[in-house]
Amino acid sequence: MKRQIIQIDEEKCNGCGLCIPNCHEGALQLIDGKARLISDLMCDGLGACIGHCPEGAIEIIEREAQAYDEIAVIKEMVTKGENSYRTFSTFEGPPRVWLFKARSKMDARK
Repeated sequence: MKRQIIQIDEEKCNGCGLCIPNCHEGALQLIDGKARLISDLMCDGLGACIGHCPEGAIEIIEREAQAYDEIAVIKEMVTKGENSYRTFSTFEGPPRVWLFKARSKMDARK
């Protein structure tokens, strides 16, 4: 399917890693000193990581990519341990649970 997804310019990326904690889906990792999109499935295409790149190496493009898979993202978050997510439920209507990435002490200092 054709959809919006991030693209990282390897020439511009300096490997600082500031984009990684700002990708709440966990779609980015540092590999060989550069930020890399590790899975189309995990990139929601919203670009929360873009504003944290000091080099302007990340942009949103439209291309053929696997559909974003929220279930895969949640499964990956859960493997990171209880400090990587929080659950919240509603008290009205049918039971629902959302997972949110927990802020670390480092995030709280910003």
